[in-house]
Amino acid sequence: MNAEAAGIRWQRKSDWRAGRRGSLVAELIIAAIITGTVTLMVGPAVSAILRQQERRRFESLAYVELGNQQNSPGGDSVLSDWFLRRYPDATLLREAVPALDEVLPMTGAVRLTIQRPDVNGLPAQSVSVVFWPAGGREAR
Repeated sequence: MNAEAAGIRWQRKSDWRAGRRGSLVAELIIAAIITGTVTLMVGPAVSAILRQQERRRFESLAYVELGNQQNSPGGDSVLSDWFLRRYPDATLLREAVPALDEVLPMTGAVRLTIQRPDVNGLPAQSVSVVFWPAGGREAR
């Protein structure tokens, strides 16, 4: 009786395997589809994050450079070597800011702007700072 029971069990086990033929190929196809979909979604997301970090890095370094330019003697505004090595296409603009009204007199104010044209698919970017040179404010 044990032999018959073992034979029946063996037969059932072989029937179970017969029903799973080709299932490994189907599982591999589904896994490949899921992996491809995830790759197509993650690639552009990582690229966008890297571009955003590059824009943020430019903005931070531009503020540092503008802070250094505020202290330049005689109004000579030239980008420093370390900034030009990193961003050779950047330009510095220095312009006087006109007075807006009596409430906020802006006489003597200077606007410094660092502009960077579009690079590597990134849109053009500019960072500005307005400051009053020493003794440039009106006394009330």
